[in-house]
Amino acid sequence: MRGITRTVGVALAIVFAAACGGASTPAASQPAASAKASAPKFELSTYQYAIQTKGKLRIGSQEDNPPFSVKNPATGKWEGFDADFGRELAKAIFGTQDDIDKFIEWVPVVSATRIPSLTDNKADVIIKTFTITEERKTQIDFSDVYFVTGQRILVKKSNDTIKEAADLGAKTVCAQRGSTSEQNITKANPAAKVLLLDSYPACLLALQQGQADAVSTDETILFGLVKVDPNTKIVGKPFSDEPYGIGVKKNQNGDRQGFVPFVNTWLAGMIQDGTWGKLYEKHITPVSGDKKTSPKG
Repeated sequence: MRGITRTVGVALAIVFAAACGGASTPAASQPAASAKASAPKFELSTYQYAIQTKGKLRIGSQEDNPPFSVKNPATGKWEGFDADFGRELAKAIFGTQDDIDKFIEWVPVVSATRIPSLTDNKADVIIKTFTITEERKTQIDFSDVYFVTGQRILVKKSNDTIKEAADLGAKTVCAQRGSTSEQNITKANPAAKVLLLDSYPACLLALQQGQADAVSTDETILFGLVKVDPNTKIVGKPFSDEPYGIGVKKNQNGDRQGFVPFVNTWLAGMIQDGTWGKLYEKHITPVSGDKKTSPKG
């Protein structure tokens, strides 16, 4: 099953792109503005200054996690709420540019590799449906909450036996390896059998092929899967709280000096000036049907 995960992810990314209006056409290339032309001024000791000096913000995200992050197989461009969130953070560091992607290095991650990508210094930030937990906070730092959702259940439309977490006993439920979803399923119903795969597109395939009775993860991720396969449905009430934060390596010997406060100030500004709400309406509203102006609603 693991061997087909990447193939499935690419295939479903194509389907998701088509379902949301087709693959985007890349804009005509233009010379990138000088990184120094409009870049904000930072204290020399801060990590944001170090990123600015290196000329790249390394953003860890997942290639097949609609509607948050998808690497469009037709264009190679990263799309989704988390991807555009990362672009806004890059603008806060490098200023307005003709092509902000020239100042970003995208680092593909899955749930299990998010923390190692930070601690091994392979990424500057992780922006990938990353639930803030006390356990994770012992290993890395988080920004303030930038998105809030809850865990629910996805089944085939023809399934009338699974309606709540209480119905998952002796059922095979697929979740992504390294996510909080596995723990939440076990807490909600210890009798459930958890199938762990590397991505939710792979979990969707397992559901379609009868290898899983259900898929369970954050509601908004399930919205994306329903968009891919309309023969599925979301059931049950949310049985967890999932506050997402931007993951950052802990400050050691001043190597991340001032970075989390900078990110939090930028995030507050994103909410206040309406940018957060615009990104929600662009990426989340088409699959959720609602509108929000902040993580709190």
